[in-house]
Amino acid sequence: MRIVTVAQMRAIEAEAERMFGLDGPTLMAAAGHSAAVIARDWLGGAVAGRRVLVLVGPGNNGGDGRVMAGHLVEMGATVAFYDWQTRALERGSSTAPIDWDAPDALDRLLAETDVVVDALLGIGVSRPLSAEMQALNKRVRDARLRRGDAPQIIAVDLPSGVNADTGEVSVGTLAADLTITLGAPKIGLFWYPAAAYLGALRVGDIGLPAEMDLGGVASMVTPTAVAARLPERKTDANKGTFGKALCVAGSPRFPGAALMTATGAARVGAGLVTIATTPALAQAYIGALPEATYALLPDDPQARAQAILAAAQSVDALLIGPGIDQEPATREWYLAVLSGLRDLPDEQRPHLILDADALNLLSKETDWWRLPPPRTVLTPHPGEMARLMGRDAHLAGSGLERLATLRDLAAHWGHVILLKGAITTIIPPDGPHHTRPWLNFAPNPAMATAGMGDVLSGIIVGLLAQGMAPEDAALAGAALHSAAGRRAADAQGGILAGLLTMDLAAQIPAARHAIQGTSSPATTSDHA
Repeated sequence: MRIVTVAQMRAIEAEAERMFGLDGPTLMAAAGHSAAVIARDWLGGAVAGRRVLVLVGPGNNGGDGRVMAGHLVEMGATVAFYDWQTRALERGSSTAPIDWDAPDALDRLLAETDVVVDALLGIGVSRPLSAEMQALNKRVRDARLRRGDAPQIIAVDLPSGVNADTGEVSVGTLAADLTITLGAPKIGLFWYPAAAYLGALRVGDIGLPAEMDLGGVASMVTPTAVAARLPERKTDANKGTFGKALCVAGSPRFPGAALMTATGAARVGAGLVTIATTPALAQAYIGALPEATYALLPDDPQARAQAILAAAQSVDALLIGPGIDQEPATREWYLAVLSGLRDLPDEQRPHLILDADALNLLSKETDWWRLPPPRTVLTPHPGEMARLMGRDAHLAGSGLERLATLRDLAAHWGHVILLKGAITTIIPPDGPHHTRPWLNFAPNPAMATAGMGDVLSGIIVGLLAQGMAPEDAALAGAALHSAAGRRAADAQGGILAGLLTMDLAAQIPAARHAIQGTSSPATTSDHA
C-alpha cells in the first residue's frame, strides 16, 4: 500500500487516464462505491434505516460524496445533502419531518442524523478553512456534543481542513471517526496533528489497475503485507522448526525487562526462548515464565561477554538491551560482545536486535554504527534516535524532510531502523528487500506505558528466530505489537489508560492468528 504526496496522486490519476482510459468520472464512480462499502462495513455491516447527511463541497470531493450517497441509498439508508455552494439543504431520499427551507432546518436535521459525511474539500485545498465553513463544522460539533456519540462523522479522502502533504490542520476542522482515503493514503495523514483527526483509517479503491506502479514516498503497513511475510506454521513442525531466541535483558534495577522481552518472543511463536541473566534473577523469572531456558551469566565483564557469545552461537536471533543499565561494567561486556559477533562467520552469527540501554550505550561510541554486524535491527524511541544522531534534539523539518533524513541515516549506518511512536516508522537500509520506509498507522494511547517497547523487541527477536529477514521482522513486529495492543484495550472495554504490558503480550497469538489466518496468508482480510 503506497503512500503518496498530492502531486504524486495527481500524476497517478493522469496516468490512469492516459494509459488505461480511466477518466475522472470513471474514477469517481469507483471511489464512491468503494467509500459506501467501507462505510457500511465500518458501521457494522448494514446501513438500512440509517439517516445520513452529506456535506457536499464544490469540487471532486463533493462528487465523490454524492456518488457514495447514491450507493448508501441503494443499501437502505436515507440521505440528505447540504450543498456548500448554494448553502441549501437537499431532501435527497430523506423523509425527515422538518421544514426544509426554515433557517434552523440544518440543526433540526443534525438532531436526528446518524452519520455525517464530510465531502467538502479534497486534497487540492491547502488554505485555511473560511469562517463560513468553520461555522458549518461548529454546528456539526455542537449537535454531537448535545447527543453524545451521534452523529458519527465519516471523512471522504481526508477531513476538510487537513493538508494532505504536511499534516497541518486548519482551525475549525471537523475530526472524523472514520477517514476513507481514496486511491492511496496521503503522506500528510501520517503526521501530527492531522493523524489525530482521522479516527479509523481505511483506503478506498478508485479502480486503478493492479499493474500500475504508484511510486510513493513510503508504504503503509497492512495485514496483507504482514501476512505475506510471516513464516508458515507447518503441521509437521517441532520447536526446532521455529528457531531459538536469546534475550540479554534485565538487571537488578530493571528485572522485569527480561521477562517482558522473553514473553514477547515466546508469544509470537519462537520455538525456544533463552534468557541470559544472573543466577539470582533467574530464580525470580522461573515462576513467571517456566517455558524459558537460561544462560547463566557471571559477574566479571569479560567472562560475561564470553558466556553470551557462547550462547549466541547456538541460537538464531539475539536481543540485547532492555533494562541492562548503562554502568561502566555493562559497557565493557557489551562492546566485547559486539566485537565477538562481528568476528563470527556469517553462518554462525545470529540476527541481532538492539534496544533501549544497548542503543544509549552505543550512541556514546565514535562511529558507533560500525560496531554492530550489518543489518542489525535498531529500535529507538525519539529520544534514543536523537542520541544516535549525535544531538539531543528531535528530527527537524517537515514530515517529508524527516522521512528523507531517516532514509539517509539507515543507508549510511547500514542497519534497519524502527523508530517507535504513535505511528511507527520502519526504515531499511538500501538493499534488495525494500527501498521505501514503512509507516504503521495504529495510534493507541493505552500503549503509552512502561514495558511496551520491551515486548516489541521480544516480538522482533522471536520473528528473527523464525527465519524472517531483519526488515521484515521489524515491519511484522510493529504490526503485531499494535494489533495486540488494540485487542488488549478492546478486551477491557476500549480503555485508553491502565493497560499493562502483559495484557498486550497475552494477545499476541490472537493478533498473529487474525492477520495470518488459519491456512495461508492469502486467506486473511482482518485489519490490524
